[in-house]
Amino acid sequence: MKNIKSLSLAGNSLNGSIPASLGQLYSLEVLDLSSNLLSGEIPKDLANLRNLSVLLLDNNKLSGQLPLNWPIFLGNPSLHCPMFSLSSPSADQQSVGDSQSDASSPSSTPRQKRGNGSLNSIEIASITSAAAIVSVLLALVVLFFYTRKWKPRSRVSGTARKEVIVFTDIGFPLTFENVVHATGCFNASNCIGNGGFGATYKAEIAPGVLLAVKRLAVGRFQGVQQFDAEIKTLGRLRHPNLVTLIGYHASETEMFLIYNYLPGGNLEKFVQERSARAVDWRILHKIALDIARALAYLHDHCVPRVLHRDVKPSNILLDEDYNAYLSDFGLARLLGTSETHATTGVAGTFGYVAPEYAMTCRVSDKADVYSYGVVLLELISDKKALDPSFSSYGNGFNIVAWACMLLRQGRAKEFFTPGLWNTGPHDDLVEVLHLAVVCTVDSLSTRPTMKQNRLLARIFFDDHVSFTGQAVEVSSCTKSSIGNPPETDAAFLDMLKLCRAAKARSSLSLSLSLSGYGDVVEARDRNNPGLGIVTCTLAEAAASTAIKAFDGQVLLVSSAQVAVSQPSCL
Repeated sequence: MKNIKSLSLAGNSLNGSIPASLGQLYSLEVLDLSSNLLSGEIPKDLANLRNLSVLLLDNNKLSGQLPLNWPIFLGNPSLHCPMFSLSSPSADQQSVGDSQSDASSPSSTPRQKRGNGSLNSIEIASITSAAAIVSVLLALVVLFFYTRKWKPRSRVSGTARKEVIVFTDIGFPLTFENVVHATGCFNASNCIGNGGFGATYKAEIAPGVLLAVKRLAVGRFQGVQQFDAEIKTLGRLRHPNLVTLIGYHASETEMFLIYNYLPGGNLEKFVQERSARAVDWRILHKIALDIARALAYLHDHCVPRVLHRDVKPSNILLDEDYNAYLSDFGLARLLGTSETHATTGVAGTFGYVAPEYAMTCRVSDKADVYSYGVVLLELISDKKALDPSFSSYGNGFNIVAWACMLLRQGRAKEFFTPGLWNTGPHDDLVEVLHLAVVCTVDSLSTRPTMKQNRLLARIFFDDHVSFTGQAVEVSSCTKSSIGNPPETDAAFLDMLKLCRAAKARSSLSLSLSLSGYGDVVEARDRNNPGLGIVTCTLAEAAASTAIKAFDGQVLLVSSAQVAVSQPSCL
């Protein structure tokens, strides 16, 4: 942790005082604690941060005086802390006091008067040289501002300066003026969300036509040209479970993104208000599957792949039918990454950030998998990732540790919200809990990919799957292990096929293990025990055109046959 160079915790609703332990992050160059609920004074330990060049503390409840004499506050023009939230000794008052003390000092008169009031030749030469230097500097400053104001900006000061780039035609013109006007000039009354990247505003661009405008914090992102290039790449992404990026504006003084407006709010609000209404398991598993589909698309179908880096409930939006949409995808990349995805700072949110990402600042698709697992845990429980109730277990205890503890102790039932456990399918609920825990293990090789999570979610959540033109239902499908899912896509297709590709027979019991490609699959007919147990392996099932049968009916089928129904199974 001491090697972290950048730490951004903006917009996380953090409360209490600023931890003094931050002063031990000696390599820290950027510290962003803005837009939280922090109170108290700035800890003296922050004076140890000799490398700190950017400090953001705005929009908090801090009090006390600014320690302007600290080394970190000297020679750092990027330090940002609004003076209305903190009190400090007035520099003007100090200068006045100094001048008054000089005037009252007995030694001030001799310094101001010399002999008969005349200056010697050395003093005259010094004053003349200083005046010449000052004149040259003033001329250079004037020339700089003149060329900066008129020459470069003459090409962008008109409509180009306020241009809105549009990716999706909504049937109404989108200009800088009408977008800003629709937000009420970014009036707080239209603000529908705050996050680490900026605030989001509802904008009625025309009667009945609503958009969401995310106003970005200028200065946190790359240069305008690189920002343009990255955003245009994101604007080409299209998926049913991604929030649509309609357009954007980027200049040195203003940046905002335009998205389609979703009236259902975000998943964080949905989970908070869930206790006030009946919990529908079908809605929850649909949300989980929608998120898995969106992340699988970003990881496996985008070139280059897009790593979200900040998957959390507030970045998952809902429409009126509870369809889920992932937002803020790709924005973390705009903060600056290298080709190896080794970043200069953590761009996620505490509680959802994978441990290896937080410790090394090195991000991969498995970091998004970890965050997805935490979101699943919140979705099926009544706890937050860092729920206050966990404080009794000690520091570092979170929802992941709580889930693991209850599973080890055989108390899985206690993890779920009472309404969900009383109305939902117990087997499926426990399976999803296992899946979420596997997504959050420390070992990256053990965490499944999002493509695998999507297929697993399909198995767990779907009651019926279309197979060779016929709806097929399996009466019992139990998984004996979920610790190490098969690595290959072929194995997952076989697993999906074996779990669902059976004739609808109420007496059929099908059991398979996810612990490896060659595990045994067993099937038995409870009404006809004399038929015995039919066994095969996943490899055998993939290689054969038909595997075993009960009363002449095909029980397990081949990859060639399942390929017909593959699109409906994915």
